[in-house]
This record gives sequence, structure tokens and C-alpha cells, in this order.
Amino acid sequence: MTIKPKPSGLERLRHAAGLDFHILVTVLFRGWSVLAGGSTALLIPAFLSPSQQGYYYTFNAVLATQIFFELGLNHVLTQLTSHAAAHLQRNTTGLFEGEPRWQRAIVSLLTLSRRWNAIMASLFFLVLLAGGSYFFEKKGTLPIQEWLAIWSVLILAAACNLAMSASLAVCEGLGGVGQVAQLRLRQSMVGYALLWLLLLCGAGLWAAAALPVVAALMTARWLSRQAQLRHLRETVADTPVPADSQRDTYRWSKDVFPLQWRIALSWASGYFIFSFLTPAVFAHQGPVAAGRLGLAMTIFSSISTVGISWISAKIPALSTHIARHERQELNALFDRQAIRSIGVTAFSVVIFVLVAQVTGHFVPKVLERLPELSALLLLALITVVNAVIFAMAAYMRAHKVEPLLAQSVVSALLIGCGVYWGAHLSLTATVGAYAAVTVLVALPWCALIYAEFRRRSS
Repeated sequence: MTIKPKPSGLERLRHAAGLDFHILVTVLFRGWSVLAGGSTALLIPAFLSPSQQGYYYTFNAVLATQIFFELGLNHVLTQLTSHAAAHLQRNTTGLFEGEPRWQRAIVSLLTLSRRWNAIMASLFFLVLLAGGSYFFEKKGTLPIQEWLAIWSVLILAAACNLAMSASLAVCEGLGGVGQVAQLRLRQSMVGYALLWLLLLCGAGLWAAAALPVVAALMTARWLSRQAQLRHLRETVADTPVPADSQRDTYRWSKDVFPLQWRIALSWASGYFIFSFLTPAVFAHQGPVAAGRLGLAMTIFSSISTVGISWISAKIPALSTHIARHERQELNALFDRQAIRSIGVTAFSVVIFVLVAQVTGHFVPKVLERLPELSALLLLALITVVNAVIFAMAAYMRAHKVEPLLAQSVVSALLIGCGVYWGAHLSLTATVGAYAAVTVLVALPWCALIYAEFRRRSS
């Protein structure tokens, strides 16, 4: 009889935390993002003027309008790919094999999405080149020669990333969440290294273009070497197509668009929920105030991305359980991951606020670049509440439905109006309006819908 060795203390800890390969790599990537973002937050006040800091963070907030062009497609791709891949098996080399109909479905999805994203990426570049330039020229304080070329390079790189994002979403749906997270970790490490180098060399706002440019170059190289996608395309090309093969492929009007338009509206609403604050403050309170808010929101956003790793890395697994009608396994997996996700987020925001206040006591300049304590506490509360909402939304969307359309649109409208009103008053009023809608409207509404889903899944 073979005696299995006892797991080490590290292995037991990893198991208790639910850190399988995909979650571990995702957490490492997002943990690195927090560390790198924190380091960058220290360098930016030292190497950029208060006005340049405002431009730096507002660039990123305006760039987030990409959500209006991506329109939730990548989330849909991951869901549909996961449902199709649940009917295939991996061979000894790790490549998918099985019924040709499911292979054709994945390849058709990849072809459709690449075409769509190429068109939307082109529109994104043209609209932001014109609209963004107009906004910064009218509302900003820096001469146009100090930011126009930087803005052009920045949105060109972002457009390339948008064009390639569909292929990454399909790879995640095929079970490659950890592999894609590894790519993003490498991109982030190289990108931040270049960003820091540019800051240290006195390149100023050119540092803002470092991350998207590096991401575009490395994604293109990584996708060109993906054997899984190449194998599926070659297999489908070499397999005889039956007369009724139309039923074996995804069609945009029947399979993608009915889910996409709902998610698109929800995610487009997300711009007003997550990214509208900084441009609004930039327009009504100036680049300096926008820089303070942008710095705080970037740090809280980094914390949030780490916290939700426990959920986001398991979205394909949730979809697979649903496709196989494994309700008990679905609920057990979700409950474990949701508790870890929300717990890590809550712990992290408390630590950040405490560290910021203690550090600011000894180095007052730190607090001069951040919002006042009341605004920080409101942002901390929002971050935790959004982690709860994200977890519930991921569970429901894994069913290939979008139940949060009305909730997202109403919340976005209320937040947009509240933020616009608050931006005329103060930074704390702006954040307070955001917090009020998130806690009093978005959270309870989402919880009611989620409770109904759990009741049906019991």
C-alpha cells in the first residue's frame, strides 16, 4: 500500500485559500498591479506636476470609454466558448478534441468576433482622436503640444488591444484563464518598468503610453504562438461539413447579439458607475483635483481587481457547471469564491486607508495628492460594495443571461446626474453622490435579483 505524503503547510494554506493555478496566477497578476500601481503613485507626484498628474489619470478615465466600443462582447465570448468547450475533451497534448459541431461553433465565434472587434477598434481610434482632443483642448490647461502626440499614440495602442481582445476572451473560455493572466502579468511587469524609466528620464506624460503600447506588442506575439486556436481552425478546415452545418455554428443575430446588447448596455452604464468621476472633476474643478481623485480611484481599482480574482478566474468553471446542470457544485464553488473575494477586498481597503493616514502624518505631501479622509472612506465603502455586486453579477451572467440591464442603466443615470451635480460643489460631494446610489440603489436591487436566481438553482 502506497502512503501519500502529507501536504506541506504552504500547500494546505494554498488549498484553504482556494488558490488553484488559474486563481493563483490571476492573483499574482493583480497583486503585482497593486504593488506596481502603488509604486507609480509615489513616482507620479515626484516627476509630474499637479496638472500633469490630472492629465495622466484623466487620460485613463477617458480611455475607459472603450467599453462603449467593446460592448460587452468579450464577456459573451468567454461564456459561449465555455459552454461549447464543456462538450469537448483535451487530448494528451492538451488540445481539444471531440464532436466537430462544437469545434465548428468555437471557430465560428472566433471569426465573427475578430471581424467585429476590428471594425469597433477603428471607430474607437477615430472617435477618441477627435473627441478626446477636443475635450482636453477646451477643459485643460497644458499647451496642446505637450499632450496631443502622447494622446494619439495612447489611443492607437488601446485600439490595437481592443482588436485583439476577442481572441484572448476565447482563450479564457477554453480554460486558459491562467495562461492569459500570465501574459498580462508579463505585460504589466515590462510596461511598468518602461513607465518608471520614462518618468525617471524626464519624459513626463509619455509615461502614460507605456502600458498600452507594451500590451499591444506582447499580445500580438502571444496570439501568434497559440497552438490551441490554430489546432481548432485546422481541424475544422479539414473536417467535412455536413449539409445542416448551419446549426453547428454560432450566428451573431441568434446566439451573440441577444445576450450582447443587454450586457453592452450594462457595461456601457459601468462607465458612469466607475470612470465618469475623474473627467467630471477635471472639467469642473480642474486637473489638480482630478489628479487627486484619479490617484485614489486607481489604487482602489487595483485593490478591487485583486479581490475579484477569486470570482473572475472561476467564471469559465461556473459556466461549465451550468452547461452540465451541476447545480450543487455550482453553488458550492461560488459560495467559496465569493467569501474569499469580498473578504480580501474589505481587508485590503482598510489597510490602505490606515497606511495612507499614518504615512501622511509623517509625510504631509502624501495626503496633499489624495482626497480628504471623508472621500477616501466613501471610496473604500464603494469598493467593497462593488465587490459584492460583481460576485452576484458573475453568478447570474454565467447562465448566459443579463438580468442587470435595468439596474445598471438606472444606477448609471443616477450616478451620472449625482456626480455632475457634486462636481460643481466639491470632491467629497462628488464621491458622496456616487456612494449613495451604489449603496442605496445598486446593491439592494442586485441582491433581490440574485436571491431569485439562487432560489431557482437550489
